[in-house]
Amino acid sequence: MVFSVIAVWLLVAAVPLWIFRWVLYSGLEPRERQIFRRIVKLRHERAVVFALRVFGYLLALAVAVFALVFGLRFFKHGTVGFGTFREMIRSRMYSGMHPLDQALDQYHYHQPLPIAVLTTILVLSIAFTLVAVALRDIVLIKRMKRKLARLER
Repeated sequence: MVFSVIAVWLLVAAVPLWIFRWVLYSGLEPRERQIFRRIVKLRHERAVVFALRVFGYLLALAVAVFALVFGLRFFKHGTVGFGTFREMIRSRMYSGMHPLDQALDQYHYHQPLPIAVLTTILVLSIAFTLVAVALRDIVLIKRMKRKLARLER
C-alpha cells in the first residue's frame, strides 16, 4: 500500500520534471544537443538498464521479506498459503473516481499476492526511473550550459 502511494506520487512528480527537461532541452543549440547526447551516452547508463537494476533490487528485497514472513508463518501454523492481495492487505488506496477504483480492484487487489507485488514493484521502478532520469538530465543540462558559458568567456 505504501509503495503504491509512493509510486503514484513519483509518477505525478515526473510530469512537471519531464516538461521542464523538455523546455531546457529545446532551448539548446544543435551543437549543445550533440554534446548533451554524447555525455549521456558515454558517462551515464541507459534508463532501461537503470530501471531493470532498480526492479531487480526491489524484487530481491520483496523475495527476502516474503521468505521471512512466510517462513515464520510456516513455523507457527505449519502452512504456507498465498492468498489474494485483498486478503493480506486490508487497507486500500482509492481515488474517488468509480471507474478507476473498479479497475484498481480488478487488476491489483484481486490478484494473487505475488503478482500484485510484482506489479507494484514494476510501477515503482518505472516511476523512480522517470523521476531520476529527468532530474539527471536537468542537472546535466544546467551544468553543461554553465561550463560552456565559462569557456566562451
